[in-house]
Amino acid sequence: MSELSLLTGVYANVEVYASLIDRVIENMRRPGSTDAQQQRLKLGNLLIDASDQGRASGSIEALIFDSLLRSDSGVQHVDLKGLGQRLLSGADDTASQRQLESLAKELEKERAEVASRLRGR
Repeated sequence: MSELSLLTGVYANVEVYASLIDRVIENMRRPGSTDAQQQRLKLGNLLIDASDQGRASGSIEALIFDSLLRSDSGVQHVDLKGLGQRLLSGADDTASQRQLESLAKELEKERAEVASRLRGR
């Protein structure tokens, strides 16, 4: 697989995950739609699966999501399992919203880095 193909795939994954997180944050601010609940459940389950790098579920998507959210040193900035569990429980606390916003910022940094590398090719 070429580097261009790999970077394009990473960029697409970042866009999908960032969009999901953004929709969940927006729905936390304006709750009520059934679509909002489905998105929340999807993100909650993805976060829980990513908390162990997809090992328990065998999810490659969770492994990719986890790798995008880790710092360069491999540190996870947010308790993914705890955040996922709170989303699944329906909690709309400000701490969860702040953590989601932090994840969104991390994904935006990753997106910008990949976009820069794609432009440099």
